[in-house]
Amino acid sequence: MQRSQLSTPYSSPLNFVAPCGAGLLVGMAALVFSPLWVLIGIVVACTMVPIILKWPEIGLLGVLILSSTILPNQASPEASLLRIPVGIGHVYIPDILLLGLMGSIIIRVLVAPDFKIIRTPLDLPLLAFYAIIMLSTLNAILQSSVTFNNSLGEVRQISGYLTFFLVTNLVRKDHQIRTLWRGMLVLSMIVAAAMMAQYLLGLSTPILPGRVEPLDTEGLAFMDVTRINPPGESLVFTAFLALTAILVIDKLQLKKMWIIPVWCLTGLGVVLTFRRHLWIAVVIAFFLLAILCWRRVSLRMLGGVLVVISIATISLLQVNNQPKSAMNKLVTVAFERLDSLTRPQTFENPDSSLRWRDFEYKFAIPKIASNPLIGLGLGTTYRPWVIGKDWVGRDEEGFDGRNFLHNGHLSIIVKSGLLGYLSFLVFSLIVLVRGFKLWRRIPNPKLQAILLGFTLAYLGMLIGSIVNPIIMKGNWTPVIGFIIGINEVILTKVITKPMGMAA
Repeated sequence: MQRSQLSTPYSSPLNFVAPCGAGLLVGMAALVFSPLWVLIGIVVACTMVPIILKWPEIGLLGVLILSSTILPNQASPEASLLRIPVGIGHVYIPDILLLGLMGSIIIRVLVAPDFKIIRTPLDLPLLAFYAIIMLSTLNAILQSSVTFNNSLGEVRQISGYLTFFLVTNLVRKDHQIRTLWRGMLVLSMIVAAAMMAQYLLGLSTPILPGRVEPLDTEGLAFMDVTRINPPGESLVFTAFLALTAILVIDKLQLKKMWIIPVWCLTGLGVVLTFRRHLWIAVVIAFFLLAILCWRRVSLRMLGGVLVVISIATISLLQVNNQPKSAMNKLVTVAFERLDSLTRPQTFENPDSSLRWRDFEYKFAIPKIASNPLIGLGLGTTYRPWVIGKDWVGRDEEGFDGRNFLHNGHLSIIVKSGLLGYLSFLVFSLIVLVRGFKLWRRIPNPKLQAILLGFTLAYLGMLIGSIVNPIIMKGNWTPVIGFIIGINEVILTKVITKPMGMAA
């Protein structure tokens, strides 16, 4: 009888430490936040913590919702809606959710003996990259090269990569992969639909955060064509390539025909970004997909190409019959922008949208030479003020680009040095090699397609980062961690123990 009493849960040290820790956290929060925010936090925690502990995939989708959809992100002026003021600055709600998910892993390790930390080949290089860039930032703060507050913005952006560890350790069952995939599709559809609505409404009625502006192609302005770059462009691009891989690899049964309109919707979203590097990434992905899958699905791919050509031809004929329609203008301007890549002046003219940013290299390369190992640190300026004349992007009133580089790879080298970039490069190479080498070993065709589609998407992000710092942006890094984490879950779980996955 005495042994039974000693084994009751009330005798566990954790049941004594947990309430004390919770009370201590509430007391510390009351010293930093207002009582109202503390009360709201307690209510939200009591509601969300049990849900996240039971269904962590919901928390992971929450990270995407707050960082990479149609909500303002940390770079938007409207982001004040997502932040809570504290004594030393602001805490963003996505930060709290990210830390909460990390805390849930610690709780599981403590209370569940059978819960073990999952290790993957990507852990070490990603941790090395994160540790080096954080060490560089700390060094910059100690040397007064940057203040703590000024570094926080880029620290948050880089911390999006930590989503990878959340996915690999919290996603362990096939139904969780289904939930994450379907949730990602729904979010990408919402973003793409909102982009289409914004295009139809035009500039006079902005409904989305991010860049909503007139299209400008090599100095030629199209005032009646709206260029739309919301935070969720990252999800739309990734979902489009994953759906493309599914259409090529998986059997398209009648009950799965809904994939086609979703594929068209996300594809239209990619077009509405008017980002030529994303369009190039899509073309490269299509080419690689054809090479990788041609022998297995040659007839299906040929039929699919013919169907796409037929639909495109019919659509273009209908659009051509309505020369004043918004869709006709979209098609015309999209071809005009794509055609700009074939013009020599795009690559030779120093004032072109590609070449005017060359001045960044002039200042960045000497900084790399003087800080080669661990770089300058996040938030640190690498150049003086440069006042622009014709092109938006140089320093001007309301924009300070002294710590911004359009080349994401160069940005990593400047901020984390050659050691940091080497770690990132090793991480990226492992992602690509594992994805392109092992996708055929997945027994489930849909999981094969998701794995290959995400790998192609990441390759496209690396290519696009040459002209746009995708790999350093806060609306892209959580998506990168999310999709690569799912790939690793598929590889580590499915290859050893096949998992089923419904449509």
